[in-house]
Amino acid sequence: MQNQVSSAQLRLANNQAVVWSLNTHGLTAHFPTPVSAPTKTPTFPRGRTVAGLAEWQKNKIARYIDDNVESCIRVQELGAQVRLSVSRFSKGFKASFGKSPYDYVLARRIEAAKFLIASTDEPLSQIAQACGLSDQAHLSKVFKRLVGVTPLNWRRRHANGSTITTASHSWSRLAQSSERAIAV
Repeated sequence: MQNQVSSAQLRLANNQAVVWSLNTHGLTAHFPTPVSAPTKTPTFPRGRTVAGLAEWQKNKIARYIDDNVESCIRVQELGAQVRLSVSRFSKGFKASFGKSPYDYVLARRIEAAKFLIASTDEPLSQIAQACGLSDQAHLSKVFKRLVGVTPLNWRRRHANGSTITTASHSWSRLAQSSERAIAV
């Protein structure tokens, strides 16, 4: 059986050697608190701190999602936009946005749907397609879960978009393309 030394054990041995050396040479008098060697192997939290995305990466991803809300958006595409692997991107995204890429995209789709529902008279099935959702049932289910009311109730409360002030330029584009799709 081969003995294996973990990195934590190496750090412990190194710390003990440093403390011994400081004590031997009388250098511990310069520290405000007594210096002593750790008595056991340090424990580390299971999850390590993950750095978030840089500001330019967050802006680029948010803009890309809003501009492509009607399309199928894959995590691989998002990672490629900011030159990161899928794993690194997903961890950085969650650290930066507080939710997974999937949940964020879904929330942005619902924001786009809220804009279209309040500012157009388009059928919910058209709005669902324009926002990248599979059908009206999917829109209704997710909308109710995230917003707390059904899309129809949202439309009644916010007719003519009077309270919608944060419309994305790309969502206005969705309204125009949705109207063209019905006219054809």
